[in-house]
Amino acid sequence: MEILLVQPYEDYQYSYQKLYNEIKDILTQQQVDLVVFPEAFIQLDDGDDAWTAVEYIADLLNKPILAGLSMPDGSERAYYVNWDPKEGETEDKYFIKHSTAMTTIFDYEFTNAELESIYAPIILNNERIQVYICHDMFFPLVTERLEQEGVDILINLSGGNVKMSKWCNLLKGRSIELNSYVFCTMGNRVNMSQPSDRIGYYQGNKLQPSYIKGYGEKEHAFSIFSTIEEQYYLEETSPYYSNKVYDQFTVGTNEQSDYVIDFSSCTIKSSLPDNSNEMEHSLHLTKGRENVQVHIANYEDLYDRIYLYKQPQHIGTHQIIVYVTDQEVDLGKTIALLKLRVIESRFAAVVAAPNLLIGAKTNRYKDVQLFKSTANQIGYDLQHMYGITSIYQKGENNMLGIALKHRKKYEELVGL
Repeated sequence: MEILLVQPYEDYQYSYQKLYNEIKDILTQQQVDLVVFPEAFIQLDDGDDAWTAVEYIADLLNKPILAGLSMPDGSERAYYVNWDPKEGETEDKYFIKHSTAMTTIFDYEFTNAELESIYAPIILNNERIQVYICHDMFFPLVTERLEQEGVDILINLSGGNVKMSKWCNLLKGRSIELNSYVFCTMGNRVNMSQPSDRIGYYQGNKLQPSYIKGYGEKEHAFSIFSTIEEQYYLEETSPYYSNKVYDQFTVGTNEQSDYVIDFSSCTIKSSLPDNSNEMEHSLHLTKGRENVQVHIANYEDLYDRIYLYKQPQHIGTHQIIVYVTDQEVDLGKTIALLKLRVIESRFAAVVAAPNLLIGAKTNRYKDVQLFKSTANQIGYDLQHMYGITSIYQKGENNMLGIALKHRKKYEELVGL
């Protein structure tokens, strides 16, 4: 499949017709199966105009299209139209954003049948396509539901001008855990300091587009990504390890660590007071005034995005997961998954294997701090490590994430 990712330039003031003409020129020269526009590509004053707007583009380009629309009720949506579906293919459908919008999918009362329709994948060229709208990729239960419904290709429609390292951390990690193609396009707004791009990953490898027009600097930009077997990959920079050394709480094979890992028996121990009441897979430790719950997990659990949701947790307690294996592991995939896990569920983590001992956590902006061991231990500052309870926003405002009032609906996405 050949997917054209469109990155419009300017702050929603561009000439749509000029942009469409550029796309039509590309379509006369290149094979394209799907044209993708970013989040909020069209701003609507009347919600009844949504299908009309998308159908106009599909008619004009004579291709299946996927586009982000900003709705009058404050919701962000993605609409898909294919005027010439083969048997079994999707003709039209829409997705609704789960987070960082004035109105989210959780603000509506949908029947189970309606939700099943929303989460069903787009079928095109025998591929199952699922859609993120921007920050939805930060939330693991959204991904879990999409995977349950079936996904071969995951496409993120972003507003644009993002912290690119953060975006790539998530896109790369998702492509590994889903064993799939993950693509992202975004807008490029004027007077914004952060960049925009068109991005593709497959199984943790950053994809080289088969076609590029424009670079997004005061111009529209376009990339075509292919799902063919023979791919060319872009070289990425080596992982950056933080030079910070913390000692508020330490985990390692060093006997002086607060939490000690024994490789010979794959067990753990601690000299700190333990209030876990003999929990099978975790210790609830007290150090000074701080309470820290440390979960011991198999390395394979690093692929389980809802692992922490299935564990008993003490509210208001710092959360750490230690993934242990007696086998050597792939450094690149391990780092990518480790970054993804700490971003999406706001805990700290350690991977302990014969060939590495590394850790990670995020700061308040969900930027990752990656740590190499020092003296065979990893230290944490016990900041922004409260786990899944901290992803919910206590106020009524959805703009910073998922409102606490929607926690039940969010967790019901996957039957928790």
